[in-house]
Amino acid sequence: MPYVKVDPNGTSPECPKCDYKKLEEVGYRRLRCPRCGFEADRDVIGKLNVRKRGLRKLGIKFSGTLTLLNAPQMTDVNPNR
Repeated sequence: MPYVKVDPNGTSPECPKCDYKKLEEVGYRRLRCPRCGFEADRDVIGKLNVRKRGLRKLGIKFSGTLTLLNAPQMTDVNPNR
């Protein structure tokens, strides 16, 4: 399996579905795209964008279909930081 290094900076505020650059906060840790309506936890959005950047570096065209794993929602143990 090929490996590429991907810069994770700026991956959370960018929509992984339509590439819109300024997602809106809709709750603690949740972001929504005002253009296409995609909504998810900011870490999930970052992960999807890191994967997308890696595929681009490998020359693999991203289909635009997003697959979210059925993992439980992350909960911050100290939300009042």
